[in-house]
Parts: sequence; structure tokens; C-alpha cells
Amino acid sequence: MMSITSLSTFFKKIFPRHSGQSKPTTANTSAIPLIYSLESPKYQLFDLNGENTFSGWVFYFGEKVIAQLAVSTENTPINHFPVNIPRPDIATYVSSIPAAQTCGFSFTLPVLPVSTENIQVDVIFTDGTNAPFFTYDLNYLRVQKPNFIRYQEKMQQIPMPSGELVYLTQGHTFVEEYQNTIIPAVLNMQHYLEKSGVEIKKLQTLLDFGCGSARLLVGWHIISPHVRLYGCDLNTQLIEWAQNNLPEAIHCQLNGLHPPLPYHDRQFDCLYLISVFTHLSLGTQKQWIEEFKRILRIGGHILITLHGELYVQNTFHQQPEKIQEFATTGFVKIGQPTEEGANQYGAYHSFAFVKKLFAGFNIVGYFPKGNETAHNTLFQIAQSQDVYVLQYVGE
Repeated sequence: MMSITSLSTFFKKIFPRHSGQSKPTTANTSAIPLIYSLESPKYQLFDLNGENTFSGWVFYFGEKVIAQLAVSTENTPINHFPVNIPRPDIATYVSSIPAAQTCGFSFTLPVLPVSTENIQVDVIFTDGTNAPFFTYDLNYLRVQKPNFIRYQEKMQQIPMPSGELVYLTQGHTFVEEYQNTIIPAVLNMQHYLEKSGVEIKKLQTLLDFGCGSARLLVGWHIISPHVRLYGCDLNTQLIEWAQNNLPEAIHCQLNGLHPPLPYHDRQFDCLYLISVFTHLSLGTQKQWIEEFKRILRIGGHILITLHGELYVQNTFHQQPEKIQEFATTGFVKIGQPTEEGANQYGAYHSFAFVKKLFAGFNIVGYFPKGNETAHNTLFQIAQSQDVYVLQYVGE
């Protein structure tokens, strides 16, 4: 195994240190509101035997400004890289944060020693303090490499929707990016479930409620082919594409804005909703919860993503009365009734409100902003949304 000293020497040969750099002071990181996306390299695309380019964006949801990323392995510094690439595509959604205008980053790491266990990345603020950003676990990648190869081979055999259809669910037209996000998203979804006590191997039936073009169901089909997979969505165009192009093991059907669904009582072990209740009225949500109780077996689980406090602070930063409404009631909405189901309609939930809304369920997993307590989640399934896992225990 390569020693810490030799690791340090290895990186000094590749990245010369800048004079005048000193070790930053560590900030209180108990509630650092970092908003971010690591766009590459995805788990299954990381090259353990070559160079890897890390790219994405990150900003602090507040007044602090991120200047650099400090990259290290096993606490041995590699180098600092600037966070300064213009990202107008991100800034348009967070007009209250000027630093979001230039929140992009991109840096390339060389071939790493085979003994390297992980890559740690911290943010360094302009005031000299720092905070943990993410850890890239190379040991995990080595263990999973045979699986990743198999997943990629299966993925290449499955058709992908056109850029125009991709835009309807992802907000961009990049088919390759759509494809590359599938495996990380489903692995993270399974991680949320497992952390909440769900045994993936014991799942027999699964429903994607609001499946779009069945992007995530494709991942489940590849990673967990033992599960019987179902999906439903409002969008006729997306459902027809899925029905005509995806493997027969993925069963997709059209549904309406309101119940019922064409499924039997107690049919499902698990169902998930990724950014669905975020665009439905409270009345419609309550209708669907009753329908979920019908189709979900006792002891079954729901994984759901919701707009939490972070989204409230961002959406209503110029409407303090809305922020106060959320603080008082735990729920607030935006949009007209005619916009329900579309992105223009937004619904926002607090933890306490979710607990009351889902009567008959226990919250067995809660991941605020999509993260665990100890670390930020790579490749989130719904950008900074709160993730809940609920178990149906009956009325």
C-alpha cells in the first residue's frame, strides 16, 4: 500500500502547489446549506485506470460565496480548483443568490494509485472557512465494477427517448445524459430504501407513480430484474413511447389526474413518487393517498420526494407572508387550479405536515434535501428535494 508521504509526493509531481496557500479554517458544518450537482463522472463511468474529469456546480444558499474546491485523498491534499464557470441555466432558478451565476466547476484528476480509497472534496469560501462537499468512494466502485459493466451492457440494448421527449421530464434534450443518470438514480433510491429498513431482494412488485418515459423503471429492470415493474403517468405521449419501446417486463399505463388506478387491492410492495406531489393540490394529494392505501399491502412502503423548507425560502424570498404561512401551517402552494399537474403549480411540505398528511403511515426514513446526516448524496434523485420513506401500517 502506498504511504501518505508517497501519495503527497505523487500529487506534487502532477499539481504544483501555489505559493501563499494556507490551510483554511473549518466552518461549523452542522447545517451548511450547499446546493449542488455533480454532473460527472457518474458511478458507472468512472475510469479506475485513467484520468477523470469532475464537473458540476455548487453554491451556498446564503450570503457566503464559494471560491474554490479543495481536493484530497485520504486527507492528503491534491490541489485547489476554482468555482467560477458561468451557469446561467442554474442562476435563473435562484435569482436571490448572485454567486449562482458562476457556480460551475470542472477539474481533471490523473490516474490514481491503486491504493487510493476515496476522493474528498471540500468547498472553500471567500472568507477562508471551509466545509465538506462530497466523498467519492473508490472502494465501492472497485467492488461494483463487474456490476457496472453488466448494467452498461444491458443499458445499450434498451431504446432511449428522443431529445424532445427527454425535455418533457428532464428539462433538457441531452439523450446521453438522460441515459447516464439512470443507474446512479436507482442505486441511490435503493440506498434510501435500504437505510429505511426495506430489503430490496424481498420486493416483488413496484409502482412508479408519475413514471414519465419510465426512465427509473429501466434502471430497476437492469439492477433488480426479479421485481415486477409497473408505471403510470398523465402524459399520453410519454406512456405510448414507453409501451412501444421498452421491454415487456415494464408495464406502463395512462392514469388521470384523480383516482382510481387500474390495479388490484394490495398489489404492491412498494411505490415511489419522484417530484409528483410537488405539483398537485392538497385535495388531490389526499385522494391519491387513499388510493395508495388500497393498492399497497400492509407493511409496504412509499418513497416520495417533496419541496421542503429550502424550496420555500428560494421560491418565496420576496413574499415573506408565504414563508410565514409555511412556518405556521407546514404547507404552502403556488399556481392556479388550472395549472395543477404542471411545473407552474408548486406544493411545499414540512416534516410535521407530512406526518399528519400520511395518516396510517410511519415515517421510517427522512433525508432532508436528499442528504443523509453525515454526508451529501451524490447524484440526487430529485434536486435538493426532501426524501421520505413511509411504511403503511393501516388505519
